Amino acid sequence: MGSEVKAYGSKAALATVARTQPTWKGPARDLQAMAAVVRFDEHQRLQHVLMMSSFIILALTGLPQKFSGLALSQWWVDTLGGLQTVRAIHRSAGLIMLADCMYHLAYLGFRIGVQRRTGPLRMLPAPRDLRDLVQMVLYFVGIAREKPKFDRFSYLEKFDYWAVFWGICMIGGSGLILIFPVVATRLLPGQVIPVAMVIHSDEAILAVGWILIVHMFNVHLAPWVFPFNPAIFTGRMAAHRCAEEHPLEWERIVSTGRIPHPAAVTHGSAVKRTFVFDRRRAVGTFAMAGSAARSCAKGLSTRAAHWWARLVSRSEVS
Repeated sequence: MGSEVKAYGSKAALATVARTQPTWKGPARDLQAMAAVVRFDEHQRLQHVLMMSSFIILALTGLPQKFSGLALSQWWVDTLGGLQTVRAIHRSAGLIMLADCMYHLAYLGFRIGVQRRTGPLRMLPAPRDLRDLVQMVLYFVGIAREKPKFDRFSYLEKFDYWAVFWGICMIGGSGLILIFPVVATRLLPGQVIPVAMVIHSDEAILAVGWILIVHMFNVHLAPWVFPFNPAIFTGRMAAHRCAEEHPLEWERIVSTGRIPHPAAVTHGSAVKRTFVFDRRRAVGTFAMAGSAARSCAKGLSTRAAHWWARLVSRSEVS
């Protein structure tokens, strides 16, 4: 692999550009050599691997406990060695996820506070994200003629990122209460235990549904990346994809004059075909996300009403 060159030429730069040989085929990607933009460093890739693996283990050991009446759940628990073993695995994976979150916060503190690199701050929500969302919706319904131009992170990527923090607070916090109920009830009212059980259980269903339906589709199952997008594992994104999906970032890279604009981006048929796929993806994504949100909201409201009725009945008896 050839030498790497910095795309921005400053400490604040997060991307580098390298020469590599593409392994795909097709008129839009038929280049002898293609630049690749490095989007994730080794720490970010390791953090994702830890988050992904712990999330999968938590789902595989938590869902059978939630739906313990199913024969499949009972078979899976017996296969793993019994309920106590499943609980031990589940709690260990939860602690690994919390440790990974601490690792990420320490990484951010070092990058911003010590190295003085402001790149991670681009993940902060901005008014432009709301404008991009509105323009994207208008584009999907045929009112706007162009899609919004995204910078390094789009509004959907930012939502995915901050949703993890929400999930860690809700699922991780309630999980710690369930692991240490005696300590929790010394500091908080006793009602916190059933509340934590509802939050932990239903928020986990919401997280699994979002990952399987929305995140997996947008990241791996979209037509132009199917069947797999390796960027989070290799750290690289092909230049033509960066120019199409993050044009503002790509303009900064091109402005350095160190690499040519990829031919795939200027290919008229490729751009037109990408727009068609984008529109189809949006329709499918919004439809599936809406269905999942309705199902989760219905389940949450049902569980909350059931819990409240039990709480009221207990208070009346007492």
